[in-house]
Amino acid sequence: YWTMLAACTVGPGTVVTCARAGAEYDLSLIWALVFASVLAYTLQEGTARLTIVSGKSLGQCLRVKYRHGAKIYDTAVICWLVGVSVFIGNTLYECNNWAGGIDAILAIPGSSTSIGWKVGYCLLYAAVVITLLVADKTEMLGIFLGIVMMAMVALFLCVVVYMDINLPNLGRGFLPNIPAKAASAAEPTDIIISLVGTTSIGFNLFLGGSMAKGKSLRPAQRGIGFSTASAFVVSVLILIVGSGNYDENGSTDKFRIADLANKIEELYSTAGVVIFGIGFIAAALSSMLTVPLGAALTADSVFSDEVDEADKSTADLQSPFPRNHGVKGVDNPNFQMEGGVKMQDMRDRENKISMNDTLDGTSGQKMPRWVYISIMVVMVCVATIVNSCIGTDERTTVILIAQVFNGVLLPFFSLCLLLCINDAQFMGSRPQTGWANVFLLVSVTITLFLASNVIIQKIVKDQLEVAYKLIIAACCGLGIITSILTFTTLGKDILTSFRNHCWTALS
Repeated sequence: YWTMLAACTVGPGTVVTCARAGAEYDLSLIWALVFASVLAYTLQEGTARLTIVSGKSLGQCLRVKYRHGAKIYDTAVICWLVGVSVFIGNTLYECNNWAGGIDAILAIPGSSTSIGWKVGYCLLYAAVVITLLVADKTEMLGIFLGIVMMAMVALFLCVVVYMDINLPNLGRGFLPNIPAKAASAAEPTDIIISLVGTTSIGFNLFLGGSMAKGKSLRPAQRGIGFSTASAFVVSVLILIVGSGNYDENGSTDKFRIADLANKIEELYSTAGVVIFGIGFIAAALSSMLTVPLGAALTADSVFSDEVDEADKSTADLQSPFPRNHGVKGVDNPNFQMEGGVKMQDMRDRENKISMNDTLDGTSGQKMPRWVYISIMVVMVCVATIVNSCIGTDERTTVILIAQVFNGVLLPFFSLCLLLCINDAQFMGSRPQTGWANVFLLVSVTITLFLASNVIIQKIVKDQLEVAYKLIIAACCGLGIITSILTFTTLGKDILTSFRNHCWTALS
């Protein structure tokens, strides 16, 4: 069930970004994948715990928390910021999926590279994806695509086994560093934030919250841990295979996905390339389905009110939560017989995420179905049009832009989680522990540093030395997190949690 998060993570953007990192910077950036994987688990476990304890997803918590603040059309401004950010970021992700999907088809020997065929490939993807999304028939295909994608993963493992890997370089790759920029390579800071953005995906915080409703915490933690570890292993394998194209003297050509296919063909001839192409297509299709679905689920969570019968039936019970809505798991201290019956009813249903899970509410302000579907269709149409108009080099650039943009958005989503998970109205008698807060705070600060570093690089380019850029980025990251701790209740909440709960076991 939780492998859906891994399916969202290991898409065409992951394949291209990790392979490009290896081809342009050898094994020196494995540490970024380690950090990104730890961050992904920390954030996804946090949002799952928030949802399980409060009965609300992260988006719903934001709507409740800021219901008395500045609003636009009866919705808090921060909810609009989240909704618009996810829509733009996921639209770029969808363009990234289409770009990878086209490269996947072209990687299969005998595929036509003419403009007409490329447009045809785009339209074919669009027809399949829109049909499945509108019909809400993504689950079984997603399972099938996941199985096919695992064949590609097995192929990468076989390639790594036969490669002559420099073990000292592999070991040094786990140590944080920012390598010097090669002549034809992307900026190392762009690649680093891309690796973080493609592994720790921001909108997974909202998708994971929807998946956690009605679940127990321990199984959710195990599922998220397995999903994160699987994505990490796959990403490292792809990076190592990509490093087979690394040129110590500095390559004069830009990285292309064909370089990865050529490396596979050296070891496993045409059959290996065909397996790679089909697996790559499966990875692209699975991401094409989950990315717009995740964006629509996020929009529904931040723009809709959720009131269910379980809340009405338990309204008179004593509770540390004021008017919690949504299904509560057994780890919620408000768990009662009525809520338990409703939770069991959910468990009796198939474990799946679909538009019906959010649109079939009994009461409250709900996002109309046509808006939900329109969000997904618009994203698919934009991706189809963009990729019908660009060439091979531009497709690689689109993938990099998508990963960098979403990597820069990650600190914003992480801060939203940090603010909500320390709010007593959601966490009640199971508050965030002190050590967990410290770990999450450090992780968010590092993402702020990485995002600031990328932005500074784009502004000053080569006018400053790398050391000065890093110092400025560090000051920006620390300044932002310090301001948030000072001017919101977050600083007080974290101090309170550390004073009262620092010795409490994480649960």
